[in-house]
Amino acid sequence: MASAEKKEVLWINTLKGGCILLVVLHHTIITTFAPSIQHLTAGIMPAEMWVAFNKHLSPLRMPAFFFVSGLLAASAITKKSWGEVFTKKFSNILYLYILWGVIQWVSIHNISANLIGEKLSSAKNAAYAESPVEFIKLLVMSMTSLWYLYALAGYFVIAKLFHRQKYALLLAAVAVNYATQFSLIPGWGPASVSQNFIYFLTGAFLSHQLVELSFLTRRNALILGSFFVLGLVHHVGLGLNKNLFYCLLSIVFGIVVCRALNNRFNMGWLNWIGRNTLQIYVLHRIFIELLGLTMLTLAIKYELFSNTAFSVAWALTLPVLAVAFCTVISLMVWMLLNRGPGRALFLYPRLMKKPQPVTEAPGNH
Repeated sequence: MASAEKKEVLWINTLKGGCILLVVLHHTIITTFAPSIQHLTAGIMPAEMWVAFNKHLSPLRMPAFFFVSGLLAASAITKKSWGEVFTKKFSNILYLYILWGVIQWVSIHNISANLIGEKLSSAKNAAYAESPVEFIKLLVMSMTSLWYLYALAGYFVIAKLFHRQKYALLLAAVAVNYATQFSLIPGWGPASVSQNFIYFLTGAFLSHQLVELSFLTRRNALILGSFFVLGLVHHVGLGLNKNLFYCLLSIVFGIVVCRALNNRFNMGWLNWIGRNTLQIYVLHRIFIELLGLTMLTLAIKYELFSNTAFSVAWALTLPVLAVAFCTVISLMVWMLLNRGPGRALFLYPRLMKKPQPVTEAPGNH
């Protein structure tokens, strides 16, 4: 029985690990890989397949991340007092959001403006802010690659305040989700935060039901089939390719796949990554900017894309190599920094006195 319970827990870290790798892939694609396609002289089809692959993973990537976050926060939301959880679940996350917002801005602004002389993306992002006032404005609006932390802190407070009215809260979150689908909420940051609230609440209040659906009985297959039909109707009829039903289906099948992987293979490496998502999340964007700008600038300057072999190799392997590099270097930098006073880079100082591992910070919200 204990062994079975342990295996059930493993899929959570596997799913978290998979999601953080998909986040790194997403930022690699949108900042470096997609802009490079116009320069390719060969390998355009596999490059476009990578872009399409990343786009089609959007119903899984952040919805599953927030579902797991809500699941792990369920006890703190419904059973513990504010005094027991406020520092860890709110103050800690807000502190990390502001701290790493500043670190990313200083790092990426210097890479873009001083080291390379240009920036990877034209998107509105606090990391590209031209002044402190613009930076603060964008940070407050969650227009930053760190918006997951912003959302997590807000979700927790709202869920805890209104957990006794959970069904009304779920309905409100569904309404807000649809509002973002129809572009009624301006700004990609506020829209992202609004759109994903329903998945955090699903994890916090309905995780048992969703996990039950991952056991593919005949009855569950009928329910999942209806989800697919409703998702298809939303997709084809309303043009909503990241609709609620596709996302719920993706979460369920993510659980199925992660459980199966743990039953058949030793997934220790991915589960370890799943327990260390925070450090990858806050650090990887800096290294994507540095790697992406350097490689793109050099490849264009020395006309490397005119070489067929280079273009094909870039198209086939860059996303995988960039994800591996940025993940590994992020973890290595964390290991170097996360000691002594450096621990305050990854954990709210008040919590450093308590015997709780820093690696739990992002997942237990």
